[in-house]
Amino acid sequence: MKTNSDSMAALFDNFADELAKLIKEGKTVVDKDGEVHKITPDAATFNVVRQFLKDTGTTIAPNTNKKVNAIADMLPFSGSEDEGDEAYH
Repeated sequence: MKTNSDSMAALFDNFADELAKLIKEGKTVVDKDGEVHKITPDAATFNVVRQFLKDTGTTIAPNTNKKVNAIADMLPFSGSEDEGDEAYH
């Protein structure tokens, strides 16, 4: 059976939209008392976003995005440790 490319494109777009919404607005949860709360995305949500970007080949060229640069500047390492020829497993 052949996959309908229009349907797949719509599914992709809807998934991407939902991921963006989760990042911007957070998750809606109901506590044990039945109260509704908005919470920030958890690690699992960010991992889904990370994997989605990786799977779709989404990359940002170094030093081209101010927000990404700001995150990278906050990291406790420079990244230079990954510049060698050796691979450690």
